Amino acid sequence: MPHSAHTNIINALAFQVIWWAGVLAANQLIIIPIILIIWHFVASQQKSFDFKVLMVCASVGILLDTVLVSIGLFEFQVFPLWLGLLWGYFALSLNYSLALFNHFPISIQALLGGIFGSLSYIGGANLNAVDLPYGTVTSGLALMLIWSLMFPLFLWLSKVIGLKHARTDFEKLV
Repeated sequence: MPHSAHTNIINALAFQVIWWAGVLAANQLIIIPIILIIWHFVASQQKSFDFKVLMVCASVGILLDTVLVSIGLFEFQVFPLWLGLLWGYFALSLNYSLALFNHFPISIQALLGGIFGSLSYIGGANLNAVDLPYGTVTSGLALMLIWSLMFPLFLWLSKVIGLKHARTDFEKLV
């Protein structure tokens, strides 16, 4: 179901608030993403679908970051609860403010995902939210490659979940 520009703008702004709160204050402002995620579900007209996307995509994202921490690509001074909540809201954004990327060819999705996904971590590192032990260039290139694969994957996952969700809703009707 298409969403209004108003809904998408609110979603994009909420994601930015969560990113900035996490990057600037780590877990100290954890209440902000919690409230914004709860508010999303209060306002959502597709709670069940949004919950499925959140659970699948946030789990994949948290697993990805766990692997990247375990191989030393980046490190955190304090266990980043805020990052798990950021992944949750990122997942919720896939069918709202980020849904426009579904209309782009996969090559553009990969390019934009690689650029902006890596810049998100580099920006976080510049604000001391995360350490990049391999340096900005090496870590940035690795993250660019990873995000050029992951962003189209996240868009695809949300689309597949949407198709399965719609089919389940249809089957309930007949």
